[in-house]
Order: sequence, then C-alpha cells, then structure tokens
Amino acid sequence: DSVGEGSAAVGVPLLRKGRDEETSLVTGLAQLHARGVTVDWEAFFAGQGAERIDLPTYAFRRHRYWLESDGPAGAAPDHPLLTQSMHLAESGGLLFTGRLAVGTHPWLADHMVDNNVLFPGAGFVEMAIRAGDEVGCGRIDELTLETPLILTARGSAQVQLTLEPADGNGARRFSVHARTGADVTDGSWTRHATGLLTGGTGKPPAGLEQWPPRGARSVAVDGFYDDLAEGGLRYGPAFQGVRAAWRRGEEMFAEVVLPGSVGAEAGRFGVHPVLLDAALHVVALRGGGLGEVVVPFAWSGVELFASGASRVRVRVSPVDAGGVRVEIADALGVPVGLVESLVVRSLGEGLVSGVGSGVDGLFGVEWVRAEEGAAGSGVGSGSGGGVSWGELGEVLSGVGVVPDVVVLRVGSGAEVSGEGVRDVLGGVLTGIQQWLGEERLAGSRLVVVTEGAVDAGSGSGSGEGAGVV
Repeated sequence: DSVGEGSAAVGVPLLRKGRDEETSLVTGLAQLHARGVTVDWEAFFAGQGAERIDLPTYAFRRHRYWLESDGPAGAAPDHPLLTQSMHLAESGGLLFTGRLAVGTHPWLADHMVDNNVLFPGAGFVEMAIRAGDEVGCGRIDELTLETPLILTARGSAQVQLTLEPADGNGARRFSVHARTGADVTDGSWTRHATGLLTGGTGKPPAGLEQWPPRGARSVAVDGFYDDLAEGGLRYGPAFQGVRAAWRRGEEMFAEVVLPGSVGAEAGRFGVHPVLLDAALHVVALRGGGLGEVVVPFAWSGVELFASGASRVRVRVSPVDAGGVRVEIADALGVPVGLVESLVVRSLGEGLVSGVGSGVDGLFGVEWVRAEEGAAGSGVGSGSGGGVSWGELGEVLSGVGVVPDVVVLRVGSGAEVSGEGVRDVLGGVLTGIQQWLGEERLAGSRLVVVTEGAVDAGSGSGSGEGAGVV
C-alpha cells in the first residue's frame, strides 16, 4: 500500500549512513513506542541478561505548598501513623494524633520483644519526621526513647505528638505520648519519646554507588534472625529485610529490602519504620558474632533526603560515645537518609516485661487489707498478743501443727533512734531470713507488727502499723 499525505502511518529509519546500527535500531524502537506503537520489549531484551529494577528515588528535599486548614476534628496529614493535626490555641504549638493497632498496621505483629508486640523505635523517628515537615524542620536534632510502647494483639494505642512553639532559632521541642488498652479512653497517658527538631542541612553524605563496597568481605546472614529470636528479639517476615552484609574494618554494610505487601505502602512514609528498623539490624552484626541483641535508645542528627524507598544500601560506622553512624542510600547508591549518631542498649532480660501493662518492674511497699475471717489458726494473734524474735523459735518448736499466721511484735512502743533503729531493722532482717529458711513454714504467713510507727490507715505517725511479709 502507498503512504500518502494525511496517512496515520509512521516511518522510522533503522539504518542510517554514518551511524551505529544498534543505536539506530534502539532509537527507532523508542520513537515508535513514543508514538503509541506497541513494542514487544520482552522479545527485544530476550537473551541479553536484562532484568527489571525499581525506579530510583529522588534526592530532593520535600516541601509542601498546599494550604492547611484545621477543621473541627483537625486536618488530616494523610499519614499512616499520624492522621490528624491541629494548632493549639493557648501555647501556639501543634498537636498530631493517631491510632496504632495490629489490625490496622499488620506489620507491627512481626516486631516482638520478650513475647510482647513492641512498637519499633524507628516508628517514633518517622512520626517526628512527618511532624517536622509541617513546620519546616527537616532534621531531628535529638530523639530519646524513654519507655517502650507495648501493643496487645487486640487492643490499640492512641498516640499524641506535641510540637512546642519555635524558639529564637526556629527549633521546636516535641514529645510523644500514648495510652493503650482495649478501650484507650480509660487508659493513662505515658510519655515514650522526647526530642528537638531543627532546620535541615540539605547536605547528604557521599553516596554508596560502589556496591558491594570495595575491600569489604562478605558476612554470612543465614540464621541471623534465628539467633536474634533466641536473645529475645523475634522478627516476623515483614522485618526480616537484611539480604546481604559485608564488613570492612569497623564498618558494616548491608542490603535491605521491604518484603511483600509492606513494600507496596512505602510511598506513604518518609522512611517506612520496617525498612529503617531492618537497616539497624546491621548493628547486631558489628560485634563479630550474630548474638548481641540491642535496641535503639538515643538518636542524633537524623535527616531524610528522599522518601518512599523500598530497597536500600546501608553503611554503619562507629562514632564517639559508643554510638554508630548510619548512612542509607537507594538501590543506585543515591543518599536517602542519615543518622549521625545512634546509641543502642543491650536487650537485658525482662527489659519490656510489664511495661505498658500497669505492672511496675520494681519491688515496692503496698498496704494489702486481709479479708475478714481469712486469718485461720495463728500464734500470738489474740488481742495484745504476739511474740518476739527470741520467742519465735521456742514457740514454734512446741507447736505440733504449723499455724496459718504468726504475729511477730517488733519494738516496745518506746521511741527508738540512732543505733537502736539499726538494731531493730537488723533483727527483723535476720528473723525474716530464718523464717524463709524453714521449709515447714512455707505455707504460713508472717505478720510483723510495729509499735509507735506510722499508722497504716491515717499516716499520723501514732498507733500501730502492721505489714504482711
């Protein structure tokens, strides 16, 4: 058929004098593709060893130019962790709120410490970055994690991030509080993190284009997450992002990815908490073994240069005061983020046990009222009764059946001070140790009654006080 004027046909030269044939062919196919012609790229790249790669992120600072307005319920920052924000009338600060739950954020269930679902420290970093975006503070100058945030399988956590007004240098202090439980409206608020936001430097570190790093030797990561689980850190599939690692002197390098469906939501975050947390797993490899389990504690100099990454390269190097510097780049080595200093803590046994559940991990003194009629049989439990430490052994040796309750009187009612107090307390301690050493007394209750001490009911400092030991 002839091609005349007005025809929709497209003519593209594939052979041109004085030009490389391969270049002319690829250019011609690109022109056809641009004109809407379907090109079978799979056939074109067949046998050439080509593979699909993620598009690179962009090393540009992120600025928002849309006007924000506070409705009755506050504006929606469109963020998975912080969903509402409003200006505070009296202080001039800003309040961001959100709700966390395993049901709405399934990846949280894959971050467990001591059999508790622990909100990752990287999540607090992401919250602070998002809040800083709203006020032009692109750098986390400092962030300290004070208390772990524990989540339950069915409950949720209500979160508040409060930004204080800017100081003379434009810096803003912030704090993160949360309350947890099946009904968060009844819970008490706990402060989990504090910090300072400042203006970003916009100066990214050198990239990580050379990959694997020159002069670095490979470090085996097989069984890495199994070893962490034995130490108390149990990472599910979402957080098992370390794919490869290398060592060069005191430096550690790693390749980290966001697996599965978690990677699909990377664009909604500045840096996804799962990705940043996985990037920090390299710190556990620095000791030479796969064993030391550590958790983030204090962050300094955190800045983000690109957002939405799902595959990154990480370099971890030591800095002063026992911290580490963490540099993060995308799949092409272009800088994504920087942590100038991160101080970690070893995960001691029971570090998070009881936190967030209303249980204090320390021993304390508490008044417990006995149920009426629950005393059972006793020795010295009558009105004005009781025995002294010296009489205790003699009395019990003459009793055929070990009593349910033994009342032990301490002091004579006269004022005691100085060395006398030391002697009385020393005697009580010795007596309790002896009591605990008697196996036949394991089912009995020892009631220590003091005279002239603080009244258990009024705290008036008169009368008798009794405590069950």
